[in-house]
Amino acid sequence: MLTDTKDTTCAVITFPEAVDQHAGPPPTVMIDCGNSLGSQETAEKMRATVRRALAGRTRIDHVFLTHPDSSHCNALIPVTRGLEIGQVSCGGDLRQYVGLQGGTELHRWLVGNNARTFPPSFRGLGAPVVSFGGMRLYVLAANSTGNPGSSDADANGCILLLVYGSLRIVFLGDVPGAVAAGLQAEAFPADVADGLTGHPLAPQGQLLVLGHPSADGAHGWPWGPEGNHRYTLVQEHTPFASEGSPATGHASAAVLLSGPSAETASAAEAAEKDRFTFTSVDL
Repeated sequence: MLTDTKDTTCAVITFPEAVDQHAGPPPTVMIDCGNSLGSQETAEKMRATVRRALAGRTRIDHVFLTHPDSSHCNALIPVTRGLEIGQVSCGGDLRQYVGLQGGTELHRWLVGNNARTFPPSFRGLGAPVVSFGGMRLYVLAANSTGNPGSSDADANGCILLLVYGSLRIVFLGDVPGAVAAGLQAEAFPADVADGLTGHPLAPQGQLLVLGHPSADGAHGWPWGPEGNHRYTLVQEHTPFASEGSPATGHASAAVLLSGPSAETASAAEAAEKDRFTFTSVDL
């Protein structure tokens, strides 16, 4: 189950029950926990939403912070207060979180929960970080600049992929299009023959993308994949100033993509794809 509220960046995943009754309780995962307004009132609303998503559970087994950005992690401490926390994983360098809104307390929380960071140029397509009840979660990439302490925190962000049956959900965060497109190119080299069925990034079933599109990625994977794909814009919004605070951070958007169509895209569809760039909808 994914939860989100306006002006927030937070996803909670509760894995399905396993067939084996001895497998234990399904794990829970949180990806980012921040709000673009930076307000206490919004954080309290997020806290209530997360509690509903957890449905009585008092533990989050895995917390992933995609990168050091206040709008992605400034609500983490109030939202998770009173919950047991398992493994915490962060994009970038832990020291970069000190300079964020509430960063000193956040850094102390991260260190206290034994947060780990990823190696330079990390790629994790080989094995999921969480697998339970037929659902798998991968960290596709992290620290793609090759330097975890790089000032380009967006490019160093974690890209996560959730796979459940034919559904794939990519958590792209603020990672620029060039990094995402490069990841797909690494996964599908041009000289590799067909036979990719079952691959975590194979273009089949449905692909839901959550994140903040960049201009360079508007026509690159996964925002605008090559080939005859049909896509639908399912949500978009831009943060606005309210609750006595100016808007900060990024707009958020979600794009639902289905697998490649067996038919050749019509001229009208092609024109629509050319028109549909995220820079043109003021995100």
